[in-house]
Amino acid sequence: MIWDVPPDQEEPWRRFLQELSDPRYEEYAKSRRRLGVTAESVWLAPKPSGGGVAIVYLKAEDPEGVLGELAASDAPFERWYGMEMRRYFRLDLTRLERVAGGELLFAWCDDDPSEHEAPEEEVGDERER
Repeated sequence: MIWDVPPDQEEPWRRFLQELSDPRYEEYAKSRRRLGVTAESVWLAPKPSGGGVAIVYLKAEDPEGVLGELAASDAPFERWYGMEMRRYFRLDLTRLERVAGGELLFAWCDDDPSEHEAPEEEVGDERER
């Protein structure tokens, strides 16, 4: 997901993310586990004019389903989260465009780094000869 972060909302948004990282971390983690989210990363790509673009990577079996559940939830933390997103960005989770509609242009993943390690040198008689 991506959205615009206006210059006047960048600092309040950073404070919101800090709140997720510390005082509300347990609620946040419980929410994401309940929704089936296994990873979430948030970046800010700054703009020369100030503010930037928020980039959110959400790893889940069904990201669109997760957002739908999040938007429809009556859980106190999830209601608070939705209100904060509306307050900072006018982002209504119930009206998001399709998440899966984007076009993947490039991806790489090293699933098993041990497959790519150089073999260890053998120690023993062969080097002594």
